[in-house]
Amino acid sequence: MERVGLKGQVRDGTGKSVARSLRRGGVVPAILYGRGRTPQTIAVDGRALTAVLQTHAGLNVLIDLELGGDGRGEPTTVMVKEIQRDIFRHQPIHVDFHAISLTERLETHVPIILRGTAKGIAEGGVVEQHLRDVLVECLPTQIPEQFELDVSELVIGRSLHASDLVMPEGVTLVTPPEEVVVAVVAPKVVEEAAPAAAEAVPVEGVPAEGAPAEGAPEATPAAAEKTPEKK
Repeated sequence: MERVGLKGQVRDGTGKSVARSLRRGGVVPAILYGRGRTPQTIAVDGRALTAVLQTHAGLNVLIDLELGGDGRGEPTTVMVKEIQRDIFRHQPIHVDFHAISLTERLETHVPIILRGTAKGIAEGGVVEQHLRDVLVECLPTQIPEQFELDVSELVIGRSLHASDLVMPEGVTLVTPPEEVVVAVVAPKVVEEAAPAAAEAVPVEGVPAEGAPAEGAPEATPAAAEKTPEKK
């Protein structure tokens, strides 16, 4: 598991106006908390934080957070518990750091990466990934960066589950093993409704069935009766 250093400063002021002022100066407001310690409001450099979050470990990176910046204090090992981002620029605007112990197991989410091309695609199938990550339990130093899952043998109607992921030594799967991670399904066929039978519409100049031809006298009841034949 990747481990990096990050410097921060304890801040006294709180509130939206203070947070906006910090962000204008390129600083990200944050909070540091953990078991057995009082939560602290702190601030970290925005660029340094972005660099930390761009490591291969992603949000699971182990951070040695040094407060004060004088190098005299003992760094606190933390992980990012929650991060808020600007909806337009996607830049961090607030971070929750959770102080951890390297000797205590914890639960965290690890991303899943699919490898290979499923055989079912050649048959017209569609690959559907149901889980993007799984929850595992392990020591902080044992957190996998990611899980890789080979889908090349999947045909239409087949799937892979959380139980198919290979757990490294010391790592326990918390996500239910029967959870479907990826499946190859048949493409959805949209059935077009058959056109309704066209209703019979009289064509101009052509009499409808049973109607007298144009110019022919209409039959009257008297004319329709048969005249008795004289002997």
